[in-house]
Amino acid sequence: MEKRELKRGLHDLSQVNYLARCGNFVEKGLAYKGTLRTLKVILGYDYLWINVRVKGGAYGVMNGAGRFGDSYFVSYRDPNLKSTVEAYEKAADFIEAFDGDERTMTQYIIGAVSELDTPLNPAAKGLRGMSSYLTNQTYEDYQRERDELLGADVNTIRSLAAVIRAFMEDDCLCVVGNDNRLKEDKEMFDVLENLY
Repeated sequence: MEKRELKRGLHDLSQVNYLARCGNFVEKGLAYKGTLRTLKVILGYDYLWINVRVKGGAYGVMNGAGRFGDSYFVSYRDPNLKSTVEAYEKAADFIEAFDGDERTMTQYIIGAVSELDTPLNPAAKGLRGMSSYLTNQTYEDYQRERDELLGADVNTIRSLAAVIRAFMEDDCLCVVGNDNRLKEDKEMFDVLENLY
Protein backbone atom coordinates (compact mmCIF):
# COMPACT_ATOMS: atom_id res chain seq x y z
CA MET A 1 0.00 0.00 0.00
CA GLU A 2 1.29 3.43 -0.93
CA LYS A 3 2.12 5.73 2.00
CA ARG A 4 -0.29 8.62 2.29
CA GLU A 5 1.10 12.07 2.95
CA LEU A 6 -0.83 12.94 6.10
CA LYS A 7 1.15 15.97 7.23
CA ARG A 8 1.18 18.66 4.60
CA GLY A 9 2.52 22.20 4.79
CA LEU A 10 1.50 24.73 2.16
CA HIS A 11 3.68 27.88 1.96
CA ASP A 12 2.25 31.29 1.25
CA LEU A 13 3.34 34.87 1.87
CA SER A 14 1.12 35.53 4.87
CA GLN A 15 2.48 36.27 8.32
CA VAL A 16 0.06 33.86 10.02
CA ASN A 17 -0.90 30.19 9.80
CA TYR A 18 -4.06 28.17 9.38
CA LEU A 19 -3.76 24.76 11.11
CA ALA A 20 -6.11 21.79 10.82
CA ARG A 21 -5.76 18.47 12.64
CA CYS A 22 -8.32 15.91 11.47
CA GLY A 23 -9.28 12.26 11.81
CA ASN A 24 -12.12 9.79 12.18
CA PHE A 25 -13.24 8.04 15.38
CA VAL A 26 -15.95 5.81 13.84
CA GLU A 27 -13.27 4.00 11.83
CA LYS A 28 -11.71 3.09 15.21
CA GLY A 29 -14.95 1.47 16.42
CA LEU A 30 -16.43 4.35 18.44
CA ALA A 31 -19.97 5.63 17.94
CA TYR A 32 -21.30 9.15 17.48
CA LYS A 33 -23.15 10.49 20.54
CA GLY A 34 -25.19 13.62 21.13
CA THR A 35 -22.82 14.54 23.95
CA LEU A 36 -20.23 15.37 21.28
CA ARG A 37 -22.21 18.56 20.67
CA THR A 38 -21.61 19.50 24.31
CA LEU A 39 -17.95 18.60 23.95
CA LYS A 40 -17.72 20.99 20.99
CA VAL A 41 -18.95 23.84 23.20
CA ILE A 42 -16.60 22.93 26.06
CA LEU A 43 -13.57 22.79 23.77
CA GLY A 44 -14.59 25.87 21.79
CA TYR A 45 -15.29 28.14 24.76
CA ASP A 46 -12.89 26.68 27.28
CA TYR A 47 -9.85 24.55 26.43
CA LEU A 48 -9.10 25.46 22.81
CA TRP A 49 -10.23 29.06 23.27
CA ILE A 50 -7.93 29.59 26.25
CA ASN A 51 -4.90 27.65 24.99
CA VAL A 52 -4.92 28.50 21.27
CA ARG A 53 -6.77 31.83 21.13
CA VAL A 54 -5.99 33.60 24.40
CA LYS A 55 -2.54 32.22 25.26
CA GLY A 56 -1.43 31.39 21.73
CA GLY A 57 -2.68 34.52 19.98
CA ALA A 58 -4.65 32.84 17.17
CA TYR A 59 -7.51 34.92 15.81
CA GLY A 60 -9.89 32.01 16.20
CA VAL A 61 -10.31 28.30 16.80
CA MET A 62 -12.95 25.73 15.86
CA ASN A 63 -13.67 22.06 16.45
CA GLY A 64 -16.28 19.52 15.53
CA ALA A 65 -17.24 15.86 15.33
CA GLY A 66 -19.64 14.56 12.70
CA ARG A 67 -22.12 11.69 12.77
CA PHE A 68 -19.87 9.59 10.55
CA GLY A 69 -16.81 10.20 12.73
CA ASP A 70 -15.03 12.94 10.80
CA SER A 71 -13.55 15.30 13.39
CA TYR A 72 -11.30 18.34 13.42
CA PHE A 73 -9.49 21.00 15.39
CA VAL A 74 -8.75 24.18 13.40
CA SER A 75 -7.06 27.47 14.22
CA TYR A 76 -6.89 30.46 11.92
CA ARG A 77 -4.67 33.51 11.70
CA ASP A 78 -2.45 31.69 14.17
CA PRO A 79 1.11 32.94 14.83
CA ASN A 80 2.16 29.49 16.12
CA LEU A 81 2.69 25.98 14.80
CA LYS A 82 4.14 23.63 17.40
CA SER A 83 2.38 25.05 20.45
CA THR A 84 -0.98 24.85 18.70
CA VAL A 85 -0.42 21.24 17.66
CA GLU A 86 0.65 20.47 21.24
CA ALA A 87 -2.57 22.03 22.54
CA TYR A 88 -4.57 19.83 20.16
CA GLU A 89 -2.68 16.75 21.36
CA LYS A 90 -3.38 17.55 25.03
CA ALA A 91 -7.12 18.11 24.54
CA ALA A 92 -7.96 14.50 25.45
CA ASP A 93 -6.08 14.83 28.74
CA PHE A 94 -8.06 17.98 29.56
CA ILE A 95 -11.36 16.24 28.82
CA GLU A 96 -10.39 13.13 30.77
CA ALA A 97 -9.81 15.34 33.85
CA PHE A 98 -12.79 17.62 33.11
CA ASP A 99 -14.75 18.88 36.09
CA GLY A 100 -17.74 21.15 36.22
CA ASP A 101 -20.57 21.85 38.63
CA GLU A 102 -24.24 21.66 37.70
CA ARG A 103 -24.39 25.34 36.70
CA THR A 104 -21.37 24.99 34.40
CA MET A 105 -22.75 21.85 32.78
CA THR A 106 -26.11 23.57 32.25
CA GLN A 107 -24.39 26.46 30.48
CA TYR A 108 -22.52 24.09 28.16
CA ILE A 109 -25.68 22.10 27.42
CA ILE A 110 -27.64 25.28 26.65
CA GLY A 111 -24.84 26.34 24.29
CA ALA A 112 -25.07 23.01 22.48
CA VAL A 113 -28.89 22.99 22.31
CA SER A 114 -28.96 26.51 20.92
CA GLU A 115 -27.12 25.25 17.85
CA LEU A 116 -29.29 22.14 17.56
CA ASP A 117 -32.70 23.78 17.87
CA THR A 118 -32.46 26.91 15.75
CA PRO A 119 -35.56 28.08 13.88
CA LEU A 120 -35.46 26.98 10.23
CA ASN A 121 -36.81 28.79 7.20
CA PRO A 122 -38.42 26.67 4.45
CA ALA A 123 -35.15 26.27 2.53
CA ALA A 124 -33.30 25.09 5.65
CA LYS A 125 -36.12 22.64 6.46
CA GLY A 126 -35.87 21.24 2.95
CA LEU A 127 -32.09 20.91 3.23
CA ARG A 128 -32.38 19.14 6.60
CA GLY A 129 -35.03 16.80 5.16
CA MET A 130 -32.91 15.96 2.12
CA SER A 131 -29.82 15.45 4.27
CA SER A 132 -31.75 13.17 6.63
CA TYR A 133 -33.04 11.13 3.72
CA LEU A 134 -29.62 10.77 2.09
CA THR A 135 -27.93 9.75 5.35
CA ASN A 136 -30.77 7.54 6.62
CA GLN A 137 -31.25 9.66 9.75
CA THR A 138 -34.67 9.23 11.35
CA TYR A 139 -36.60 11.36 13.79
CA GLU A 140 -35.70 8.77 16.44
CA ASP A 141 -31.98 9.28 15.68
CA TYR A 142 -32.32 13.02 16.18
CA GLN A 143 -34.32 12.52 19.39
CA ARG A 144 -31.71 10.09 20.78
CA GLU A 145 -28.99 12.66 20.01
CA ARG A 146 -31.01 15.37 21.76
CA ASP A 147 -31.60 13.13 24.82
CA GLU A 148 -27.89 12.28 25.04
CA LEU A 149 -27.01 15.96 24.81
CA LEU A 150 -29.52 16.94 27.51
CA GLY A 151 -28.32 14.12 29.77
CA ALA A 152 -24.65 15.07 29.59
CA ASP A 153 -22.81 15.11 32.88
CA VAL A 154 -19.18 15.25 33.98
CA ASN A 155 -18.70 11.50 33.55
CA THR A 156 -20.16 11.35 30.03
CA ILE A 157 -17.94 14.26 29.03
CA ARG A 158 -14.85 12.56 30.48
CA SER A 159 -15.65 9.42 28.49
CA LEU A 160 -15.34 11.47 25.27
CA ALA A 161 -11.57 11.71 25.76
CA ALA A 162 -11.51 8.37 23.91
CA VAL A 163 -13.11 10.01 20.87
CA ILE A 164 -10.43 12.71 20.77
CA ARG A 165 -7.65 10.16 21.14
CA ALA A 166 -9.17 8.01 18.39
CA PHE A 167 -9.39 10.76 15.78
CA MET A 168 -5.97 12.13 16.72
CA GLU A 169 -4.47 8.69 15.95
CA ASP A 170 -4.94 9.46 12.25
CA ASP A 171 -2.28 12.16 12.66
CA CYS A 172 -3.60 14.21 9.74
CA LEU A 173 -2.22 17.76 9.78
CA CYS A 174 -2.54 20.47 7.18
CA VAL A 175 -1.02 23.92 7.60
CA VAL A 176 -1.30 26.85 5.24
CA GLY A 177 1.04 29.55 6.33
CA ASN A 178 4.17 31.61 6.49
CA ASP A 179 6.94 30.29 4.24
CA ASN A 180 9.78 30.89 6.72
CA ARG A 181 7.84 29.49 9.66
CA LEU A 182 6.96 26.27 7.86
CA LYS A 183 10.57 25.80 6.77
CA GLU A 184 11.77 26.32 10.37
CA ASP A 185 9.49 23.50 11.52
CA LYS A 186 9.80 21.31 8.41
CA GLU A 187 10.23 18.14 10.51
CA MET A 188 6.50 18.41 11.34
CA PHE A 189 5.54 17.66 7.72
CA ASP A 190 5.68 14.82 5.21
CA VAL A 191 5.36 17.31 2.34
CA LEU A 192 6.08 21.03 2.02
CA GLU A 193 4.98 22.82 -1.13
CA ASN A 194 3.91 26.21 -2.39
CA LEU A 195 0.22 27.03 -2.14
CA TYR A 196 0.34 28.97 -5.41
